[in-house]
Amino acid sequence: MTTSAIKSILTAPANLGDTGRSENGQSNYKWLRVCCWSVALALGAAQAWATRFTMNPDGVSYLDIGDAYWRADWHNAINAYWSPLYSWVLGFFLKVFKPSAHWEYPLVHLVNFLMYTVALVCFDLFLSTFIEQTTKRDRDLIAPSEMGLPKWVWLVVGYSLFVSSSLLLITNSFLSADMTVAAIVYLASALILNIRKGVASRGTFVWLGLIIGLGYLTKTVMFLMSVPFLAVAAAAQKHSGRSIKPVALSALAFFVVACPFVLLLSLARGRPTFGDSGKINYEINVNEVDFFIPEVQTAQHPIRKIAGLREAYEYAYPISGTYPPWYDPSYWHEGIEPHFDARNEMRSFGRSILQCCWISLSAFSQLNITATLLFLYFTAPGISGRFKSARSNWLLWLPALSGISLYSIVVIEARYVGALFCLLWLVGFSGVRMPISAASRRLAAVAALGLALTTCLVIGRQISQALNGFDLAGRHVGTPTYWKVAGALNARGIKPGEKLAVIAEWPNASQGPAYVARLARVEIIGEMRRPDDFWAADASTRSRLIASFAGSGAKAILICKRPQIESGWERLADSDYYLYRLGIGMQ
Repeated sequence: MTTSAIKSILTAPANLGDTGRSENGQSNYKWLRVCCWSVALALGAAQAWATRFTMNPDGVSYLDIGDAYWRADWHNAINAYWSPLYSWVLGFFLKVFKPSAHWEYPLVHLVNFLMYTVALVCFDLFLSTFIEQTTKRDRDLIAPSEMGLPKWVWLVVGYSLFVSSSLLLITNSFLSADMTVAAIVYLASALILNIRKGVASRGTFVWLGLIIGLGYLTKTVMFLMSVPFLAVAAAAQKHSGRSIKPVALSALAFFVVACPFVLLLSLARGRPTFGDSGKINYEINVNEVDFFIPEVQTAQHPIRKIAGLREAYEYAYPISGTYPPWYDPSYWHEGIEPHFDARNEMRSFGRSILQCCWISLSAFSQLNITATLLFLYFTAPGISGRFKSARSNWLLWLPALSGISLYSIVVIEARYVGALFCLLWLVGFSGVRMPISAASRRLAAVAALGLALTTCLVIGRQISQALNGFDLAGRHVGTPTYWKVAGALNARGIKPGEKLAVIAEWPNASQGPAYVARLARVEIIGEMRRPDDFWAADASTRSRLIASFAGSGAKAILICKRPQIESGWERLADSDYYLYRLGIGMQ
């Protein structure tokens, strides 16, 4: 947006924003949308590029499962923890482009950016419908002497909320299905608004069910979220004075999409299930079972512990994948039943509340949105009627609050609730009321432009940190060189398909060996989580561990910390990774 355009907005007459036209009668909204889209895409692309070599535990599992689907390895592909849609997409791009180790992770981040673009398209459809209905409803709900936000302000605020929620909460840097879920939430919300408008055809209801069904194939929680979405669709249809029977088409379409995968999962697990991610996350976050090594007596498939050593494990069979404990957690957690613990549940719920507070009040998250909304609410005289319009958007905030409440029982991460917070923020801004005057419009303009600017600054700071080797928590991790280490690993004779053991506090942590193993196409079959204990142990204890790894089929041991005993350890690609090839005696 040019300086002259901003100046014209700040000095606009009282009736500008309602018509959406400049003094010469030409609409400025087209160019404003182009500007917003350009900024949103530029920031999304910059974030994806700045973090193009990074990886995370979920990303490794999604990539492995995607490979299994596209090579028709159904036994290893059907997974009760990881939903399939995101893996299908990743696997498709890897199969088509066949990237080298150097380009695999950047390609996956490109896919993430494409999903971000899809989410932007879905949000644009939703925002257009939302603004149209909000503007129309404002004429009926507010006093003749008051006004809501002008349309151009809605555009700036709306896209700012999308960018903030997508790049600060969900992010393009973390490889997960959450951006795809966001796109589905926005599209489903747009359809529900159309249903309330009273112009929905039977096809609209079918599409709603299909989209929510795709949401379930993207993330298991959407199976439960289908209930509030279908409920508000029925209520919206009734509110428009029409029969709610077409909502049955939505339910039918949802089950047509969801049932085949539910059936496959149930057959694979030998019991009825639509997915185990909720159950396992409850065990982990509330019952405090370990993420990767669930040492619980009732486990039907306990990970095998190497005798005589603390936190040393072997898992060479029967689960494959780069890192088997996280490739199919439902197998290793089988037999562990979540149980209600009031104290831990309250602690988990408290953490969820704190996380929501951090999202809303942190200067590095969405404090600028909170401050802008409060500024607009309380600078106008009087607060009567502020919540009337917001309450009328219950079709949006009810599913959003239902989703946040559902997560809060177990755990809330910012990426889980990014789209839901975006909906709530929009509902909050729909309650803004100001006297009809040029001063009010200038106030709204300053608030909207300030929100857009601060959003860009916060995201720009994050991108700058990533380019300088800092992670999202502000820790300096350097620029990942996983592909170099993977190439060096293969060059040392560790071939794709062979097995590897690791010594690391957490194989999937930042700079963890699992990210190297994925690119080298080798499988981790054992680990020791206490490197210091390994170096402190006597020679016979170390030899026993090495023999156990070798007996499980490992060709070498990989560590990402300089070994205290250097004999037999080879440094890989001038990195912090060291390799010990089994069969070479340690002195």
